[in-house]
Amino acid sequence: MSETAIELWRGGRMESRIRADVAVVDSLGTVRYWFGDPHRETYWRSSAKPFQAMPIIMSGGAEQYHFGPREVAIVCASHGGQPMHVELVQDLLKRIDATPEDLICGVHPPSDRESARALMVRGDEPVVLHNNCSGKHTGMLTLARALKAPLAGYEKPEHPVQQAIRQNVAYMTGLDGDSLHTGIDGCGVPTFYLPLTRMAYSYARLVDPRGLDPAHSGAALIISEAMRMHPDLVSGTGRLEVTLAEATDHRLVSKGGAEAVFCIGIPDKGLGLAVKIDDGYSRVMPTLVTAVLNQIGVLGMSEQVKLEEQLHPEIRNHAGTLVGEICPVLALQSGRLN
Repeated sequence: MSETAIELWRGGRMESRIRADVAVVDSLGTVRYWFGDPHRETYWRSSAKPFQAMPIIMSGGAEQYHFGPREVAIVCASHGGQPMHVELVQDLLKRIDATPEDLICGVHPPSDRESARALMVRGDEPVVLHNNCSGKHTGMLTLARALKAPLAGYEKPEHPVQQAIRQNVAYMTGLDGDSLHTGIDGCGVPTFYLPLTRMAYSYARLVDPRGLDPAHSGAALIISEAMRMHPDLVSGTGRLEVTLAEATDHRLVSKGGAEAVFCIGIPDKGLGLAVKIDDGYSRVMPTLVTAVLNQIGVLGMSEQVKLEEQLHPEIRNHAGTLVGEICPVLALQSGRLN
């Protein structure tokens, strides 16, 4: 059961409690640290994107269409709709002889505020390329090309693209593909429902793929390296993935998801981390994730200093006056929990 992980204080009194669950798992599948219910089930949402992208590598599609690390990063992205994101997705669509009209993810304004404001100033409307999932969907079209499958219907569970993704998710999570439950994500494709322990296990295997077969191991190495080095393409300016990368000299592989899910792979320790905030609101996610990394010994002293604003954030009002603080109160349990 979820427990209080974060408290919000104002005027010397506790105002709000944030409940969460945490699982930290090694690449052998052993739970090493946890908080609340590490086996809590929830939808993986966009934190699943690296595993939705792996079949692109294994099918030969990435090689066929000359994907480098930047292209791999954008197909794993929940990007901000910044010009660098839009231009890269446009380029990939041209490479695979597809158009924005082939994308079924829908239209929303850029999540990056500056990019959204620039559109408004120009009087332009957002287009499908600004959708944070347009890179993922372009990757799925690339997989369809590699599989010689039709582009139309690529989002449907029975399409060869989604079947290949489902098989890969089952392999990386160690779950039975036939019983793997899915819902429909915000962008219109299947999203997977599974325990936090299995999410964390997958991220551990992504960054420590020694136990995988050669095809999966090769794909995992390519994807984890691209995500590690290009968090700006995986997310965008000011986002947590970028903040963590800048503070840790790109040591981590991280990816957030909707409804307050966040996953991290820690290559030098062979660990994966998955967290879920109970109310689905990500306002304290930087504090929660940074506190967990600190408690499991991932952050050095200089990195703690760089992440001080995340570890001990202040609450200020609109005039800039200090009025409170956000306090991590979770204490991870450790051991070997299977």
